[in-house]
Amino acid sequence: MEQQPPSSTVPAEFSPLAQQEPPKNMGDLSKSYDRATIFFTRWGAHVLDHILLACFLTGLLSFGVSIDKDANGLYFFILAAIILCSYYVLLEGLTGYTIGKFTFRIIAVNAEGRPPGLWKSFIRSLIRLFEANVFLLGGLPAGISVLASDKRQRLGDLAANTYVVKVKDLHNVSKKQTTVLAVVFSIVAVLSIIGMIFGIIDIASRTPTEETFYSKDKKIQITAPSDWGKDSSLHDEADIEISNRFSEKYVLVLSESKEDLDSSFTLQDYTQAIEANLQDAVENVSVDKQIRTVVDNQVAIQFNAKGEIDGIKVAYIVTLVETPTHFHQIMAWTEEKRFESLKQELQKVSASFREVK
Repeated sequence: MEQQPPSSTVPAEFSPLAQQEPPKNMGDLSKSYDRATIFFTRWGAHVLDHILLACFLTGLLSFGVSIDKDANGLYFFILAAIILCSYYVLLEGLTGYTIGKFTFRIIAVNAEGRPPGLWKSFIRSLIRLFEANVFLLGGLPAGISVLASDKRQRLGDLAANTYVVKVKDLHNVSKKQTTVLAVVFSIVAVLSIIGMIFGIIDIASRTPTEETFYSKDKKIQITAPSDWGKDSSLHDEADIEISNRFSEKYVLVLSESKEDLDSSFTLQDYTQAIEANLQDAVENVSVDKQIRTVVDNQVAIQFNAKGEIDGIKVAYIVTLVETPTHFHQIMAWTEEKRFESLKQELQKVSASFREVK
């Protein structure tokens, strides 16, 4: 009779039971990870995802998407939000991975160790907008939650009952699926980088355009580069208000009908009145010498001024134009520290003032 070897002599890795061992409880598995290690692994995946998404969104610009104007900027950021949400919701929901997670060999799973599904992924992604937003607290809430929570979960994980674990600790990962995802993610990453390169080249090669802005009654106009836009918050009585708040440059036009003034009122009188108003409205104001100029084939006076508003140092170019029926005040300003670099542009915008014939 042939003697069977003791079961203890059979290597564990060849045991059918060992091969079929179910995955560990995901909460306990996540809890077993070193806090710092899982934090930096998740952070690295998060950074890589954002770099690739930034490359992709930059590439969109090469297809004619412009964020120069307020309206187009709004559409662009809505599109960007949709892309960001779809990226996380679809990829994590269906596979558990993002490109960053796949690269760092971690995966988002539900309590059973499977991809969380679209609903749980949607919850995670929705909360991600607040806790992992680089523009809102820099992702600090997510980092604190991962370090402080018992099972290394960020707030989105806690809300969706999901976990982020190391791929090597799961027993149900398909090698075929891993290979397919590796190929697909590599292609997406390369295309994103190529898109970024074309986007940067396109942005750098664009010829600046100009836009004309009109008063409500369409009687006067002013022209500015396309990165300017209407800004209704500058002055309650302004006829034209435009700005680029990102670059801190502003221009408004105020018109005064001659019918409301004494017939002997001159452009010089108007200039003195504007200077006096500036002295009252701005602290520590200093006014440069007036110069005579021509705007829209009309006599004009221009001067520069500097002062402080709410502790911020501001520099102005004030241009006063007399037409047969009106006096027009064109006020352009920016922060004093930006004035020299923006002076030529502010002068050009001011000089573009025209009456609509």
